[in-house]
Amino acid sequence: MRLAIPTLLILMAALVPTSLFALEGRDYPSGMEYSSAWACHGQEKFNWYCEEAARPVKKPKEISTPEESVKTKEALAVEELEKIRKDLDAKRALAVVHPTAENIKSYMAAQKVEIDRASYFADIWRRVLWQNAELNFELKNPMNNSAIKVATRDRDARQNNTMADLAKEWGIFFFFRGDCPYCKHMVPTLQWITRQYDMTILPISLDGSTIDGLPPSVKDNGLSATLGVDAVPLFVLGNVKTHKVVILGSGVLSLQDFVERIYVLTQTKPGDL
Repeated sequence: MRLAIPTLLILMAALVPTSLFALEGRDYPSGMEYSSAWACHGQEKFNWYCEEAARPVKKPKEISTPEESVKTKEALAVEELEKIRKDLDAKRALAVVHPTAENIKSYMAAQKVEIDRASYFADIWRRVLWQNAELNFELKNPMNNSAIKVATRDRDARQNNTMADLAKEWGIFFFFRGDCPYCKHMVPTLQWITRQYDMTILPISLDGSTIDGLPPSVKDNGLSATLGVDAVPLFVLGNVKTHKVVILGSGVLSLQDFVERIYVLTQTKPGDL
């Protein structure tokens, strides 16, 4: 059964007061405005809702951790040392530019503080060194006179033994020229090496000349180019079996230079001595 239009109007009118009373019964704060769902100010409506304007997102404040805010002891010490240095430099500059008695006295007083600080540091340093053998550099390289003598005797013995052992398979290539006065000056030293350690000396002439007092020289067969010889006299230690070569140096060398260089270059590693 269909209801007549007047009947529908009566039902709608009956519902209106109820909804109004329901609205009036709520506790709304005074002065608050509510936007209408129909008023979108020209916006395209999706499902009858206006698009809300995007609100800026606030980034959380970065909170520094205790590790970042607290400086290390080393960093604080660096800052303090820099401050001390700048203060001393400032007092010195003032005393030099304006050398009044007061400025010079102030600089002298500051300098005395630093001298005392350095003296105290040196005293602590030596105490630590005495009580920690692993930090004692003198165990390998003594500074005491009596210990130096012991170390020197021991090292000389090892060097002499090295020379005698190497002479069995190694010899010295002597590069020279006939017009080189220093080359002729090296003849007595090379003769002594041969007599003392029985080490072979092989003179190599870069210009076809000969040299008295040494075994017959041989012409350069390209070895000088291989080694990059550009100055004479030049001395190279060579092994007759393995053909390994070790450049000892150039110029005028003493007997001790030969012994020491041969020992260091064949028996030690960088940093051992």
